[in-house]
Amino acid sequence: MNSVAARHALLHPNPRRWLAPWAPSSCRFGLTTTPRYAFSGPSINSYGTLERRKKQQNLGLPVPESASRQRLEHKRFQLKTESIGLHLPAIPNTLQQWIEDFLQLGSAGVLQTRDSGEVARILHNLDRKYRTVKDKETQGVVSDLVENVREAYVAGTLPQAAPFPLHLFSYYKESGRFEQGISFWNWLSKTDDAAFSPTYAGAAIEFLAIYGAGVRYCEDVFQRTLDQQGDINSQYHLSPGAILPDRSKAVKIKGTSLGLLQGILTARVLYGKWQSAFLALDTAFRLRPTQVVPRVVDLIIYERPVFEALPIFFMYCRGGNRFTSGKTLMGILKPLKALVSQMSPYKTQAGIVRAMFSAVEAYIGSAGVLTTQHLNFIIATIIGAMPQRSAKVMIESDPAVEGLPNDMLEVLAKLAAVFSGHNATPNEVTFAQIISTAVSRGYPEIALAAAQDMVDMGVPKSEQVAFDLLKAAGLLLNPELLKLAWTSICNISHYEKKKPHHESWSLMTVVARSCGLESYAEEQLQALAPEIVVQSVQTKPLLDFFTTEEKSRKWQSGDARACKDMCTDIHEYLDRMKDMKCGTFRNFKEDPLDEDTVFAWPEVANESWQRKLYDEVSLDPNRGRSSKPSPARVEDMVDFQDQLPSISDTGIEFDELRYLNWKTINTLLVQAEVYEKRREASTNAAIEEQSPSSVPQGTTSHGKLDKAPHLTSADRVHAYLEDVENERNRQMTEEEWRTSILRLRNPEYEAPVDSNTSSLP
Repeated sequence: MNSVAARHALLHPNPRRWLAPWAPSSCRFGLTTTPRYAFSGPSINSYGTLERRKKQQNLGLPVPESASRQRLEHKRFQLKTESIGLHLPAIPNTLQQWIEDFLQLGSAGVLQTRDSGEVARILHNLDRKYRTVKDKETQGVVSDLVENVREAYVAGTLPQAAPFPLHLFSYYKESGRFEQGISFWNWLSKTDDAAFSPTYAGAAIEFLAIYGAGVRYCEDVFQRTLDQQGDINSQYHLSPGAILPDRSKAVKIKGTSLGLLQGILTARVLYGKWQSAFLALDTAFRLRPTQVVPRVVDLIIYERPVFEALPIFFMYCRGGNRFTSGKTLMGILKPLKALVSQMSPYKTQAGIVRAMFSAVEAYIGSAGVLTTQHLNFIIATIIGAMPQRSAKVMIESDPAVEGLPNDMLEVLAKLAAVFSGHNATPNEVTFAQIISTAVSRGYPEIALAAAQDMVDMGVPKSEQVAFDLLKAAGLLLNPELLKLAWTSICNISHYEKKKPHHESWSLMTVVARSCGLESYAEEQLQALAPEIVVQSVQTKPLLDFFTTEEKSRKWQSGDARACKDMCTDIHEYLDRMKDMKCGTFRNFKEDPLDEDTVFAWPEVANESWQRKLYDEVSLDPNRGRSSKPSPARVEDMVDFQDQLPSISDTGIEFDELRYLNWKTINTLLVQAEVYEKRREASTNAAIEEQSPSSVPQGTTSHGKLDKAPHLTSADRVHAYLEDVENERNRQMTEEEWRTSILRLRNPEYEAPVDSNTSSLP
């Protein structure tokens, strides 16, 4: 296209692009055809001819000086919006001018519907960016701009767009501005019936749940949203126990929304409604077994105990569902790391490490991308699983662990090599993690080897890393390592415009004397240290600077052997991971997932029982499809996506995949019921003993979620493992098992609060 044609296209775009800058979303649902807001400016369509412009003047309507000029300004605004969206973060002054242009165009009535949603999306992402870098000043600018845009949206000068409330509720949730968010919700729910649109009702429900609106209120919003659509098919398929017309195909049920499902799942999880939460999860994996987004499972993985999170994670990976980041895997690694040093006997600790590697293997098999953060967590966990040695024997030979440090060093070297093959290379934090963890467990041999490797990386950039390296220099009696670590501490302190910490001075003095560099220590003290530091520097033993876990259990017979066996198992995991390509899927049909971890709940029902019940509840004997005829004809209700393969990226057919997911949900329901009963009994006992500190806390209002000690409590995990053994020895008839599953899968739902959703304070 030449320059003349390009200019003509810019000034005279396709007029159909400028139709109806705003259309109420309620029109789609047949509720009303009357817009709630009338813009002061004339319709874009009125600028087509001179006659129309004269007619507007005769009617007393304002007519812009040049319609083409307005369109040109709008095009420039869109180009600027695209530029800001591609080059986040932006300069505050640029943002303010950009929003001023946006509001002016909104007042003139020339904006398109998508403009509102795009601006809200960019502001939302900007807040995330500035919160990550902790730029509070610019965050405040973004906050003011959001409020300006929200006020214009409420006043009716901006086109109504479903993505706008979606991003606004997410912004208010993440930024903690609950007062403004509730104000917007109250206006939206009262002003427009489309407030219950499934497009953003899920985000609203999630915001309301974290705010503390209560599960009954959230359930009411969920039900109102379903009623608002006026589609009985979507209500049916979003309910527990719904039956697909063809369970072997990829289907898209009209009116169903995973975003809406995610919102109510969040509310149920946060308020302890575990049964209905798992059934909502079951619905998501039944409808879209290969298209579930991470945020659907992230919250339930973080909020429920790790022995429930693991099978959910395996179910997600088994279907080849995509990962957008490593956050989901971190939700598994963190509680496992917290548990590993608390558990006993040692066999259980080693089992937790194996469960961790099973999760990593499943993650890679579902095309997940590993990061250095994952590597550091795994290293801290496997070293933390080594039997504790006393500080008294840290620098002495110990026959009980002869060869064990070398075995662990081989594992660490292989682990680093395999992860590097998946683009997760070790960094200075990795080596600092090895040093600090190995010393705290009583294995200086491992710490010294890591320190030698760390020297090759140059001067550390973190003060904590440099401090750990300084401790390693004392154990290694290495003057060069001492000078490297101390130079790094001084450089970091100078950059941050502060003096080295008093503890750093004391450690440097002790290490220097151990290395025979008393003169170096005196020189540094006289040149850099304040007089008060020189007078108070302590000369305590080097081992006093290390935090060792003296309260850990003592050595038991067979611990060293169990640790060596664990190292052997890790080598096997790494051999399999080494052959897997980064970012590609593994065929889980030919090479199934290893889900038999230490937390695995035993199956009391044989395969024939389960297959029989599954066919009964998922097939219609009358027409071979549905035992509960759907409220409408199949062809009116379902879009059979025949163009999509009926097999997952991990090689499992949809029919088989849905069956495996159904079994996983059954297991979750059974084990959660047992766990919750024991937890409730423990809570009641604590209340009777009037010991509030031992009572598990829950959710409070206004977004403040208290920590749940049951997630990483060793006592509760030990109790769960006892329940696993009891279940393994349990004898059930087919009818007993069948009755139990049907009872758990058909809960009695509480009725909504009332027919109208009231405002929140």
